[in-house]
Amino acid sequence: MKRNRLKGKVAVVTGAARGIGFGIARKYVEEGAQVVIADVLDEGEQAAKELGESAQFYWIDLKSREAIFQMAEELYEKYGHLDVLVNCAGIARPCPTFKLKEETLDEVIAINMKAPLFTCQAVGKYMRKNGGGSIINISSGNTRMINVGRVPYGITKGAVNLLTQQLGAEWAIYNIKVNAIAPGWIRTEMVETPLKKGILNEKEILSVSPIGRFGKVEEVANLACFLACEESDYIAGQIIFADGGWNTGIMPNALDYIRENDKED
Repeated sequence: MKRNRLKGKVAVVTGAARGIGFGIARKYVEEGAQVVIADVLDEGEQAAKELGESAQFYWIDLKSREAIFQMAEELYEKYGHLDVLVNCAGIARPCPTFKLKEETLDEVIAINMKAPLFTCQAVGKYMRKNGGGSIINISSGNTRMINVGRVPYGITKGAVNLLTQQLGAEWAIYNIKVNAIAPGWIRTEMVETPLKKGILNEKEILSVSPIGRFGKVEEVANLACFLACEESDYIAGQIIFADGGWNTGIMPNALDYIRENDKED
């Protein structure tokens, strides 16, 4: 239901050409925001068209600190204020750790760790100038629940959590609230592709989910909207796990015991 909770706000969402980022961008437009889809993927242009006049596509290579600061400057000059930043762009590059190459690690660090920091700096500068704003970093359930063969992804998303806590404490005095969402198994292309290839097993994944299903992009987007609007103004420096309870750490198929032994008398 449209409530216009973000009416008049300008939101920059990195990695919003598809997946969770696009879902957040869509939700923000529905809630009245002007949204900038900041992405290196050309499909971001079509994504912006789909969302209508309240969205624009800004092509950017987030590996470039200079490009990040230029984007923030250009957008501020255009709109006069930047109110919300969502750092959603990310890459995984799974591989066994013994086979991990330095260039692969550097690529993941550049996108998953350095880009969020630089984007926070660049956009946060104008938030501070205008009296505040909201920053939402997209972390991962992998920062608490380990998936082997994903060392670069896991350690960089762990850094995102610490960045969130650092800035959440440091920037609250500027009325800039910084929080993070750590999604679990959300049915995006990043999950669907390995499921279709047999790299991931749906039954095994759901066996460690108390809720017993994959998450929806809309569910992450709803949380991102809450963190962007005034309803969450007393929340700062928090990592919120939107993972169906995955991080509670139940053993595989543990809920079978409950299903079999907790029947009504």
